[in-house]
Amino acid sequence: MSKIISNKDVIEYECVFLGDNMNWASNIKNLDLKELKFSSQSYTSYPPVPEVPFTFENPRQTFKDYVFNKDRLVYPLITVGESDSSANATIDSDYIPCVYIKNVWDKIFQAQGYTVSSTFCNSDFFRNLIMPLIFQKPKEITDLSFGRVSSSVEETIFTLDYGETDEGVAYEEPRSIGNQSFTIDEYGYNDSDFVLDFITSADTLQDDAPLQQGEDTDDYGNAQLGIEHTGGFKNGLVVAAQGSGTFNLNAEVSIEFHSDGDANAGRMSYQLQVSIAKLTSGADDDGTFTDLVVLQNNTETIYLHPVTTHTHQFNLEALDVSAEAGDIFALKIKFIHKYATNQQGINPNTNTLTLKTKPNSYLQIEQTGSYFNGEEIKGVQNMLPKGTQADFVKGLSQLFNLQFKTDPISKIVYVEPYDHFYKSTSEAVDWSDKIDYSKDIENEFLYDIKSKILFKYKDASNDGLINRYNKRNNVDWGAYQEIDDSGKFATGEFKVENAYFSPTFNWVEPNYIKSSLIAQSPLIPMYFSEYSDLSISSAIERPEKQFEIGARILIRVDDFQGLYSSSNGKRMRMYYNIDNIDNDNIGGYYSWKKASFCAFDNLNSTEPYDSNNTAPYNEPAISTLSEHTVSDGYNDLKYNLSFSDISHNTVISSDREVKKGLYSLYYSKMIEQLKQNPRLKIVYLNLKVSDMMLLDFQKLVYINGVYYRINKIIDFQPHKQQSTKVELQEYVFLGDTTTPTALHIDVENINL
Repeated sequence: MSKIISNKDVIEYECVFLGDNMNWASNIKNLDLKELKFSSQSYTSYPPVPEVPFTFENPRQTFKDYVFNKDRLVYPLITVGESDSSANATIDSDYIPCVYIKNVWDKIFQAQGYTVSSTFCNSDFFRNLIMPLIFQKPKEITDLSFGRVSSSVEETIFTLDYGETDEGVAYEEPRSIGNQSFTIDEYGYNDSDFVLDFITSADTLQDDAPLQQGEDTDDYGNAQLGIEHTGGFKNGLVVAAQGSGTFNLNAEVSIEFHSDGDANAGRMSYQLQVSIAKLTSGADDDGTFTDLVVLQNNTETIYLHPVTTHTHQFNLEALDVSAEAGDIFALKIKFIHKYATNQQGINPNTNTLTLKTKPNSYLQIEQTGSYFNGEEIKGVQNMLPKGTQADFVKGLSQLFNLQFKTDPISKIVYVEPYDHFYKSTSEAVDWSDKIDYSKDIENEFLYDIKSKILFKYKDASNDGLINRYNKRNNVDWGAYQEIDDSGKFATGEFKVENAYFSPTFNWVEPNYIKSSLIAQSPLIPMYFSEYSDLSISSAIERPEKQFEIGARILIRVDDFQGLYSSSNGKRMRMYYNIDNIDNDNIGGYYSWKKASFCAFDNLNSTEPYDSNNTAPYNEPAISTLSEHTVSDGYNDLKYNLSFSDISHNTVISSDREVKKGLYSLYYSKMIEQLKQNPRLKIVYLNLKVSDMMLLDFQKLVYINGVYYRINKIIDFQPHKQQSTKVELQEYVFLGDTTTPTALHIDVENINL
């Protein structure tokens, strides 16, 4: 209180408000979702300490249920592009982890010191909502992972003058790895093979990683460039992993082999192998590089004629390797000197052999955005779709028409959908005797409501399937549109567009099943950067993977549930390629992990599980099938996150199956109330301090036989002994509402 104005009695108080009952909403407006903290271990209070990373492993494992203060990653079968499998199957890298919506929701309120009290938000429906992560390493990691070393000059790495070498004598080659030695057994017809390994040299370095503190000035994050070359890694084409992850290695090297000798010198054979190799033991220049692991090599064999020059070009492209921080890779040349069987021997007086590397050879390392099996997943918050915490809360509020009431004293936020937010008439407050009839009662039009009503998700600009659908249809995918021509509303459009979430297109995916089982293709969410034919054919190719899919929302289906097709009653399946080598190791999965946006294939069967995969289990009797449902705390719902209702054929009934959408479930009654009386009633009420102390916006107000919900109380001033202006909206009690069939999404007649 800053001022009191009085005469004989108090006339006016002036106050400075230091807080309000929605301070949590104000606080999260500018907070990014990436500021939230996640941990794979349970925690007693937020934020979690410590933040334990997750591990990307066995994405086909049983779904782990939502648990308060225990973050989960779950892996439903979804697709963001062409499978990495060489067959009609999936491999681990095809799986995209999702987080539970409620885990994110909990964190936002906990971070502000609040808890949420809600039947709806604790329901099975809400607890099974999930959101796919943008499952690639953030640029903060990959942008620092590039390293490239190259050579700008020609270098002779080995010279052999046969006239200067004696038979049977071991000669050391200091340029080779570990100072290897070689011996010419005999210049005649006996075996004279020997092998030397070399690390190619480099004099140019490009490295995006920061300098490694405490190391020598020639040691960098992703690449190394030394001064002297004695056979080890110093001054070689060497790169090092900056962190753990999947790295992409590229290399190019040009090698010249030259021989001088007379025409009668006979022939020798040699072999070159160029490898990207990984150091497994030893340190730089200590001569213990025999344990290098060859990751890839090319081989060339040429029979040598006297006075001959051969140039060999090696290109090693796009080699993906798993690495831990500090792993070292090099470009290695293996030279194998071989005696050519049944050929004339070498003339030691005339023959000389020279091996050179040509300019512009290089080795390059760059971390990919992909994760590999067994890798730690750190910073889950950095993979959440971009947005503020307020965007996330607002997005959910718009989907389910959530209403909020805050108790700032007990730090509780009460949340329910509109239809269930207001308490029963038995708890209504009777204000009939409080009307100030000395002032006019006004009915004010709701100008926000227009003749056209549109509820829609946020546009998905990079989604090829949804963009195609939206161009070919009058109403966007996942949206609900209704036009009222009664004349009650002003001409125009009233649009509710989601602030955060975009819709998801889902369809049956034959790419994940053997062609002989096309009829059992799984119904899964699809996120394609460009349009792809949805024909039920195993020959269809999908676009390249694109992980930047934006914010999407799905509902997880319980294990073993909802896996039978409405169109044919068969159990939908998928296949998993264990090693991505051939079809021999492909296994069928009959209880694959399902999540949906609108599950028009969502039947259960009472047929018991059969591990032998017999016909009754996969093609059960129709009498055993029923729709899978989930409770939102008030009603059992069918799986549909579209605003529109969905209708489709089903084998369990001759009638078309209708799955109510979000408009029917959470908005239709409110809109119908507005249609019946689309006006605000403005009255003046003689309210007392005691009325305000007991004010509960969840309670209806009863005035002269009519129930109202409070829209706004304006300028309550008890010291002035005058009535208070109040805005009321008549609350009309309606039964179940239905939307016209013409406004449904008709699955069998989708125009795509």
